[in-house]
Amino acid sequence: MKGLVFKDLLLMKKMNKKVIFVMYFFVIAISFFGKNEVYSIMSSAFFSLFIGMHLMMTMTYDGLTSWKQYELTLPMSKYQIIFSKYLTSLLLVPISIMGTVIIYIIRYVVYHNFTLSQFGFSIAIAIALPVLWCSICLAIAQWFGYMSVQYVRMICTLLVIFFLSKISKDMDYVTQNLVKNPMLIAIFVLGIVVASYFVSVIGYSRKK
Repeated sequence: MKGLVFKDLLLMKKMNKKVIFVMYFFVIAISFFGKNEVYSIMSSAFFSLFIGMHLMMTMTYDGLTSWKQYELTLPMSKYQIIFSKYLTSLLLVPISIMGTVIIYIIRYVVYHNFTLSQFGFSIAIAIALPVLWCSICLAIAQWFGYMSVQYVRMICTLLVIFFLSKISKDMDYVTQNLVKNPMLIAIFVLGIVVASYFVSVIGYSRKK
């Protein structure tokens, strides 16, 4: 399993650096759109989303190179193979959190404003989003093919924009209530991850 995790991390490192640079430059640029705290949440949310996207791009490579034909020869069960993707996404969570902290530090230096509840909300996003992204995309990929992830990527990006535009109208209320109820977030994320895992295993099993 360690080998599969290392393979995914290595693929992430070797991807087109210009594309990756543009993605993360866009994320940092959002944080400077204005003094409103919604931009810090948007920036951290997109950073976390792009971390997940970056990992899921490795699945496109897997599809293009017919990786599964080799993967099936490995002395590992289908449960371990699928779990390796989730493990990789968990390893990216500290990077997601670090990126969010850096974004808030930069914004504080520039705009001198900081709201604890909104920072806590951004940290929750940084923890949950990469894992949720992996869970949703992995399940879809195992049933509809790796290339389908590209369409899901665009849809999820639009959904994040829509969600953030909605909470910006009453951001204090939303962020304070979500931060006060971390167990609800944890149960929601865990439920999706567990369901996705078994859906992914079933999908993987039916494709030879």
